[in-house]
Amino acid sequence: MDKYGTSIPNYHYEDCVRLLRLYEEKELKNPAVVIDANHSNSNKAYKEQIRIVSEVLHSRRMNDGLKRLIKGVMVESYLMEGRQDISDNMVYGRSITDPCIGWEDTERLLLKIAEEC
Repeated sequence: MDKYGTSIPNYHYEDCVRLLRLYEEKELKNPAVVIDANHSNSNKAYKEQIRIVSEVLHSRRMNDGLKRLIKGVMVESYLMEGRQDISDNMVYGRSITDPCIGWEDTERLLLKIAEEC
């Protein structure tokens, strides 16, 4: 969900409702959105993804239109949390690109999503 070509958080309830209204005005047949829980929404603080997904789930519970519109979330996840630079002492399973939540957090988050959806 691009917020007018800017790189600021756009996952909050009000942002999603605004998008829903814009899509309704365009009379789209099957509007859908997947919310990126990382990058600008987490300000690259990868652990914030857990809270952001919880907020998105809450927004879906509070608004039937958002429940239909929001089809998923994108989460940066890998075996080990964080990120690392390429070196001679690399840790297997840790990202070399964006910082990620680790497997334990990912598993808990997936179970939470499954319970609530």
